[in-house]
Amino acid sequence: MVQLWQHIDPTVEMTTFVRRDIPELRRMAVFDAVVNNADRKGGHMIPVAGGHVYGVDHGICFSADPKLRTLLWRWAGQPLTDEAVEVLDRLQDQLRGDLGEQLHEHLTRTEVRRTQQRVADLLRSGRHPEPSGDWPALPWPPF
Repeated sequence: MVQLWQHIDPTVEMTTFVRRDIPELRRMAVFDAVVNNADRKGGHMIPVAGGHVYGVDHGICFSADPKLRTLLWRWAGQPLTDEAVEVLDRLQDQLRGDLGEQLHEHLTRTEVRRTQQRVADLLRSGRHPEPSGDWPALPWPPF
């Protein structure tokens, strides 16, 4: 494992930051929906000086069962951005090809199929997912 230490922007108040409507967080919300992230806590987002936001600690992802649990529900039910649809279109093609094959080296066939299905579902609905009610929507502790 290799790590590059990132220093969080000390001017950022995380409890309000995670509720902001900014493109970086919205992209992260789409990413979380694709990988079925079950643990997107406040501490798993690192805003740095200059506006970039790093997402870290993706250890609870790609479950075959729907387990999306995140602090990034701000866009639940809202239409995906044009950018997100374009990225998901490309991802869908890549998951059917080389990327899908590469993922089989690390994930089960079921996990890859479910990832493909989540991308297809996002494209079909054209909306950010909403909490299902079958699984706690927020990770604990949230920060």
